[in-house]
Amino acid sequence: MKRLLKIFNILFLFLFSFTYTTVQAETTQPQINAEGCALIDASTGEVLFGKNEEKVLEPASTTKVMTAIIALEKCKLDDEVTVQEDFTKIDGTAIGLLKGDVVTVRELLLGLILESGNDCANALADHISGNISEFAKLMNAKAKELGALHTNFKNPSGLPDPEHTTTAHDLALFLREALNNKDYMTISNTPSYTINIKNNPQKTILINNKNYMINKNSKYYYPFAICGKNGYTTKSNHTYVAAAEKDGHVLVASFLNALDKDKNFHDMQTVFNYGFDNYSLVHLYKEGDKVSEYKINDDLTIPLIISKNIDYIVPKGKENSISSEIELEDKDLSKQSFDKDDNIIKGTVYVNNKEYISVDLKAGTSRHYESPISINSLSQNNNTPILIGASATILAGLFGLRKLIKAKYGKK
Repeated sequence: MKRLLKIFNILFLFLFSFTYTTVQAETTQPQINAEGCALIDASTGEVLFGKNEEKVLEPASTTKVMTAIIALEKCKLDDEVTVQEDFTKIDGTAIGLLKGDVVTVRELLLGLILESGNDCANALADHISGNISEFAKLMNAKAKELGALHTNFKNPSGLPDPEHTTTAHDLALFLREALNNKDYMTISNTPSYTINIKNNPQKTILINNKNYMINKNSKYYYPFAICGKNGYTTKSNHTYVAAAEKDGHVLVASFLNALDKDKNFHDMQTVFNYGFDNYSLVHLYKEGDKVSEYKINDDLTIPLIISKNIDYIVPKGKENSISSEIELEDKDLSKQSFDKDDNIIKGTVYVNNKEYISVDLKAGTSRHYESPISINSLSQNNNTPILIGASATILAGLFGLRKLIKAKYGKK
């Protein structure tokens, strides 16, 4: 009996140890070679994994994500740009542009994102702002708009500068913004491209995409990768920011100051796998859904339509533990006119009874409000006799005044 009990205890301890190890393996955080790292959910912006994510470091050519964002905001893709300086006068990577070359904004963005051309970055800055320092002001203003409070840009390319710095978290926010631009996504997923110089048809420049995670022929290929930008200087070491999507769930990850370029690509896949394996995206509300209504009076109720998708990130296995509701702000709409799809009121989304996010709600139907003292309202309320009487009194007064004037001055 004692022998059986001993065997049972050993078996129990073995099973317990196995179970514990399995749980730990699922939640073990990634071990990566980068000094700074942030993994965020693209929909909510929530940080899912971080390693010195707020430490200020140099971004190198991942800077060019912000350069592209500004260019796409300020320019049309077919705008023509005349290059202001030879590539030989610019430090770092270049695609070979010479002063006087005429290319389009689209071609400059392709050279910027695919080949990381510093000559393309400078050409865009000159075209948009006249010089690099003025363009940097636009970059810094946009960074603050996106909530990146620890970033300071000094140039559009990422060349070393002690004051040109960011954080892994801020860098992830920049790519999160770029994901919303269809032109950025199209350009960043172009495998290769041949640039034809407009004023010199004999000159062409072939460029190739250096984001190997989207290249099916690369040993670094990752099937869920959707875009990315890497960089390097001797001061910053290797940097990388990328996005991946699996089953509709989009993640953004960034690395700063990584020592091993080869390991960088593998580490990025490890970080993405950690996010996909441990977190789920719950869709609370879909843009265009009716989520509430506003009662104007007993005869009129306005449907309220949500203006954007509202999502929530949860650990795997907790998807069914989420409850949500929308509370309307205290606002009087009884005397307001509005058209269908106008934002008319704000709602606060609560998740599990905790405040989560504020969102604009649109009118599901139009409404034209008329004041009770308006002419139409008076007419509709059978006040026509009053109006006629008032008009007659005014006319009689005018007629009497005319006779008085004529009697006094008629002889003259």
